[in-house]
Amino acid sequence: MTLSHTMRAVAISRPGGPEVLTPVTQPVPVPGHGQIIIRVAYAGVNRPDALQRAGLYAPPPSASPLPGLEAAGTVVELGPNVTRWKIGDQVCALLPGGGYAEYVATHEAHALPVPPGMPLREAACLPETCFTVWSNVVMRGGLTAGERFLVHGGASGIGTTAIQIARALGARVFTTAGSDEKARACEGLGAERAFNYISTP
Repeated sequence: MTLSHTMRAVAISRPGGPEVLTPVTQPVPVPGHGQIIIRVAYAGVNRPDALQRAGLYAPPPSASPLPGLEAAGTVVELGPNVTRWKIGDQVCALLPGGGYAEYVATHEAHALPVPPGMPLREAACLPETCFTVWSNVVMRGGLTAGERFLVHGGASGIGTTAIQIARALGARVFTTAGSDEKARACEGLGAERAFNYISTP
């Protein structure tokens, strides 16, 4: 597939509120070794994006200056030595910035297949939380079936993901939350018991 040479993107014109997000035209990224180019359907919005926009977070030198740390879309170009994906695959991916654009480059290992039946809009919100929980709870923490697992702030993005992944692994999940409503929501996601840390003596 031949891509156009330029794309529309959203850049941060200066530190500030949402009004500083500005439409721009930029070159389409070129995939490096092991990278894929994704035609972005939806980009996730995360706290670091807001911090970057406010001038409180500087992306690493090797990252895109454009905001956007996760997105979902279609693979449209493959860099050298890509083996996990083919053109036309639908993926959601963790990004080194640049998600607020029509096209973005990321390493093939940072992409996940879109779950069957899940719309791309919802899939765009998976990578940040899923990669974070899996790497910390499963790869580093070694959580296994039958273990007890406590999630603080269970109603947060990371918390709701941690509850569901831990439950799927067969762990007994307990959590804290800031209201009775949030505690019930955590139990609805699979927590065995949720404690309201505001009102619990």
